[in-house]
Amino acid sequence: MDRHTPNLDRTTFDPRDAIQGEDGEWYHLPTLKALHRLGRLSIDSPAYMILLHVLQLEAPQHVRLTA
Repeated sequence: MDRHTPNLDRTTFDPRDAIQGEDGEWYHLPTLKALHRLGRLSIDSPAYMILLHVLQLEAPQHVRLTA
């Protein structure tokens, strides 16, 4: 990994912020959002697809997110 890439900040863990993906793995949504902001979340990963799905659910109905 690039030495100039910022580290993630620590955050408290709340089980309500976790979601299980189709691959059976558990993902922490605040961490996924932070990884995405830092450009460290691959768009072909299951984690990215989960984040995209969650963001679509959180978006106002008149906004449509496209990949």
